[in-house]
Formats: sequence, structure tokens, C-alpha cells
Amino acid sequence: MRDLSPDPSGLIRRRDVIAAGVVDDWSLAAATRDGDLDRLYRGVYALSMSDSSHAALDERYLSRVRAAVSMGEPGKVVSHHSAAALHRLPTLGRTDALHFSVNRRSGGRRKQRAFVLHATPWEPDEVTMVDGIAVTSMARTAIDVSRSGTFVQAVTVLDGTLRRSVSPGELVAVSDRGRRRVGAPVARRALAIADGRSESVGESVSRALIRGFTDVPVPDLQVDYVIGFDGRIARVDFDWGGVLVGEFDGRTKYGRDGDSADDV
Repeated sequence: MRDLSPDPSGLIRRRDVIAAGVVDDWSLAAATRDGDLDRLYRGVYALSMSDSSHAALDERYLSRVRAAVSMGEPGKVVSHHSAAALHRLPTLGRTDALHFSVNRRSGGRRKQRAFVLHATPWEPDEVTMVDGIAVTSMARTAIDVSRSGTFVQAVTVLDGTLRRSVSPGELVAVSDRGRRRVGAPVARRALAIADGRSESVGESVSRALIRGFTDVPVPDLQVDYVIGFDGRIARVDFDWGGVLVGEFDGRTKYGRDGDSADDV
């Protein structure tokens, strides 16, 4: 097979390489079968990757989102977990599903062969552009993800959104607009405790789990202590009035956090 050069975004489109006479359909099928190419979306491929790290898998998912957008129809915007990936917002757990939304009230959520399509109205300020792609805003994305998952997942993405300087007021406004939608109670409950001071996915998960124990007081976050005789400052993740402190310390990759596993 002749050399296939991806475009700057790493995509190889069937229509382009066939029109240029680089390959034919048989060659594309053979290259995919032999493991030289990965099929990202119908009519879109990428060179196979040998790296199976979490970061590489995250980037491959983003490539699938971009591939779907490049072959998509006008009127749809990237949303939910796919929008979170584009915004580099943290999500607890990994998904292969591609999510899009259309601006209408009827139709609900439909899982199609290639993607999940959500029929849901949005306001003009709830859609933005990321790398030339129409995508739900950070605030709308965080609320959509919060409504579609567990309480712990909701806290994780909301904390991460607040870390990105989205204001609590923005999140509350978006949440209130969709207060009758499925999953809205979970999002509201998580929003009530969301805190941008949680510095990682692990800290957000820990805090959400702590809230499940009614006999455990709510800790303060990121409290500084002076230690030693040289005035060194130590910061703790969780503090219970100076009586008890807690630290999340882990190298586990919980999901997309915009950080490496070491950072988490």
C-alpha cells in the first residue's frame, strides 16, 4: 500500500485518498484488517497506534470525535462526554460513545449506530467553539454530564469545571434551565457541594464518598500548616478543624482530568 499521510489533525479520509488515487477501498480494508489503520468513523481512518497509555487512548477518542464532526451534518453540536473531552474536563470512567445534541425539545435520547444523539434545547450562550468545532459550553457540558451519571461522577466533573474558572453562578443558571430533565436532581445535589479547590479527580471522588457518611463532618480543603523550625508550609487536602487531616495520594487514572496519571 502506498504511503498514507494524515492531515494535520491526524485523520485520513476515504474520499480524499481515493480521489487522489492513493489507494482504493480494497487497500483500505486490507490495511485496517492488517492493523496498519484504525477506522475511527465511517469513511475516516488514522494510523494505528502502539501506545496504549491512558493519555494515548484519550487522544484517540478525541480523534474519533473530530472524525465524526468532519463527516457530520449541520445543526448538531458535540455534547456530553465528547464535549468534556474537547474541553479537557475530568470525567470519572471511560466511554467509547460519541455524543451530539440537536437544538429541539422533542426526540429525547437516541442511540444510533455511530453515535448517541440528544434532542435538547440550548441557549445561545450554551454553545461555543473549540478548535473550530461547535460544542456545548463548559458549564452546559458539566451539567449534561452530571445529569447522565452518578453523584460521584457529577461531583468530579463539576469540581473540574470550577477549577477552570467557570463560576458557580454559570453552573446554577444552566442547571435551573434544565431542572425538569432526567438526572436533574443528581446534578443539583452535586452542584450544592462542588468545590474548585479539589485539585484532582481523586480528591473529588474522595470528597463525594465522604459525603455519603452522615456521621463524618464536612472537611475544609487545601489548608496550609507551618511545619518544622524553618517555616516550611505543608498543604493538606482535607482538614477537620486541625484535629484530623486527610490526603488523597494515588497514581490511578480515574478518567479524563486534563492531567497525566501522575498528576492525579
